Amino acid sequence: MKKFFTTTASCLLLLLLLHSCKKVAHDEAAGNNAPANGREAVQEEPITPLGRAIPLPAGSSQVQLNTQSGVVATHIPIIMVHGLGGFGPGEFGSFNYWGGVDNIPLYLTNNGYPAYATSVGPFSSNFDRAVDLYYYIKGGYVDYGKFHSTQYGHHQTKSRYYPGVYPEWDANHPVHLLGHSMGGITVRKLLTLLEQGDKTELQDPAHAELFSGGKTGWVKSVTTISTPHNGATLTYKLLPDYAPFVKGLVIAAAGLAGASLEADALYDFDLEQWDLEREPGESFAAYAARVGNSRIWTTDDYSGHDVTPEAARDWNQAEPDSKNVYYFSVTTKNTTKGLLTGWEYPRLTTFPALIPVAFPVPIIMGLGNYTQNTPGKVVIDEKWWANDGAANVYGMSGPNTSIIKPYAPDALEKGVWNHIGVYNGYDHFAIIGMGMIPYNVRPFYMNLANLLAAVE
Repeated sequence: MKKFFTTTASCLLLLLLLHSCKKVAHDEAAGNNAPANGREAVQEEPITPLGRAIPLPAGSSQVQLNTQSGVVATHIPIIMVHGLGGFGPGEFGSFNYWGGVDNIPLYLTNNGYPAYATSVGPFSSNFDRAVDLYYYIKGGYVDYGKFHSTQYGHHQTKSRYYPGVYPEWDANHPVHLLGHSMGGITVRKLLTLLEQGDKTELQDPAHAELFSGGKTGWVKSVTTISTPHNGATLTYKLLPDYAPFVKGLVIAAAGLAGASLEADALYDFDLEQWDLEREPGESFAAYAARVGNSRIWTTDDYSGHDVTPEAARDWNQAEPDSKNVYYFSVTTKNTTKGLLTGWEYPRLTTFPALIPVAFPVPIIMGLGNYTQNTPGKVVIDEKWWANDGAANVYGMSGPNTSIIKPYAPDALEKGVWNHIGVYNGYDHFAIIGMGMIPYNVRPFYMNLANLLAAVE
C-alpha cells in the first residue's frame, strides 16, 4: 500500500506539471459537467462566484476591491493559519500558502487590513500547533508544557526563537484568527488555551504563561475555511500509509511552486521537538525519509490522529465554544452527486493528488461513498459523502456540538457559528489559490476582511 501511495503521488506530480489537463478543468468550470465516472449521470450544480458578496451588518461599508496600496492599516490584525501539510512565508520561495503565486496577506495589508501568514508544525498534533501559533504571534521560545511533552516523549521546548509577528497582542490589542483546513481546528484549540489554560500543565510551578488561561478578549473572532470540525474520513483511508502520502502532498506543492527538491531551504516539517531539525545541506528527500521513519507516527501526538472523527468527537464534547468571540465558517464543495447511487464524484478540477482517495468505487471506497459502522467509532454514512477532495462538507459549518446558524448580518451572536455558506466548485486547495485553475481569490478574502472589520 505504501508503494501505491508513493507511486501515485509521483505520477500525480507529473500531472500537475502538464498544462494540458488545465483545459479540461477550464471546460468544466465553464459549465461542462459530464458524467464523472463515464457511466453514471451526475446532478448539475452551479459554480459559486468567489466574489459573491457577504452582506455586512447595518452601518458597515463595503471596501472597493481596487483600493490603492499604501492605505493606513487601522483594523485588528488577521492571523492566517495554514492547514495540514501547509507552509509558512518563504518556505517555498515566493510561492505562498495563501494565494499561490499571489500573496493574499500582503494584498489585505496593502488595503488597510493587516494580515499575517503564520508557520506552525504542518504535521504536528493540534496541541503542538496551537502552542506554536501562540509563540509565532506573541514571540518567545516555544514551550509545549512539561506534562504533555513527557507523556508523548518529545522535547518540552524548541531552541529557535520567534520574534513575534504581533508581540503587543493582549486584551487591548486583540486579533482575528482565521484558519484553513486543520488551521481552523488549531485556532479553536489556541482560543481554549488562552481563555481556560491547561489544568494539567498548571501543576508545574514553572509552567508557561500560555497555560495559565484568563486571556479573555485576546481574540475578537474565529473564522474557519474548509475545516473538518467533526473530523475527516480521509484519515481512515490514509492512517496506515500517512507518512508517504503527506510527503506526496509536499512534493505536489513543490511542483506548483517550481521548487527544486534538492534545495537546502525547501520546506520545514517543523518537528524540532522530535529531534527532526533539517541538517545543513541535507536534501529534501533525505530529510523527508528521516521524518517518515520518526517515532512521532507511533503516538497520538500528530496530525493524522487529531483529524480523525473520533478525536474530533472527544474534543467537541470536552472543549465548548467560547461565549466571548464571533465564529464564522465557510464550506467548500467540489463533488457532484450521482443520480443513481447518490455517490459524490470529484469534479475534473480537483487537485490530482486528492482524486485517488476522493473517488468513490465499490468495496475499496473513496470519500464520496465511504461508510463505517464499527463499535466505538463514529458512524459514517451518506451525510459524509459530499467533500472538497480532502475534507467532508459535513462538519465544515461548525462542530456538531455547537449552535450553527446561517449567516445573518443583523443577527450576529458571539458563541454561535455563523455559516457564511457553501462555495461550490472549489476543492480544498483552490480556495487558498493553489488549485488546478488559477482562480483569483482576492475578492473572497477581501469580503471576509470586510466582514471581520464590521464586528470590531
